[in-house]
Amino acid sequence: MAQSAMPIDYLAQSEKYRPEVIETLLVGEAPPSNGKTYFYLPTTVRSSVPIDSNRSLPATIFYHYFQRLPADEEEYAELLLKLKELRVFLVDIVDEPIRVRNSPDGIRRIIEAIPNLRGNLESRNIDINEEQIVFLLARKTYQKWIRGAFPKSRLVTWIDFRMRRWSKGT
Repeated sequence: MAQSAMPIDYLAQSEKYRPEVIETLLVGEAPPSNGKTYFYLPTTVRSSVPIDSNRSLPATIFYHYFQRLPADEEEYAELLLKLKELRVFLVDIVDEPIRVRNSPDGIRRIIEAIPNLRGNLESRNIDINEEQIVFLLARKTYQKWIRGAFPKSRLVTWIDFRMRRWSKGT
């Protein structure tokens, strides 16, 4: 039987690619529920699916900024470094892996965590204006709670973010 891999240290993994100054803060829901993958852990991205149907977070972010997907783990790491150069950083509303899709409990945990996000950012010394925050919405279920806590931030669905380019800062 194969030995299980060490758990991912999500904070340490993301900090490797954190810009000194963050100009755009992307906010996702939570690390993937499988506990084996993470945006800041370079991997192979499925590229056989048309980009408008590729619903992965890496595809969403990389295609938005670079109009391409990484071919392998090495290129994935290079694109993470390019995001860092662009002063773009991703955090999650919930720091530990949870299942959100088709999970009322997961949705509830996201909604309960939204008011704590500002404090979590402060504890990580992330000082950013609300207007520089982009919430990447995998679903719109908790949109009103985000809007209530972060009225000046941008809320964008994954498909809209993946398929459209905006001016610098997005």
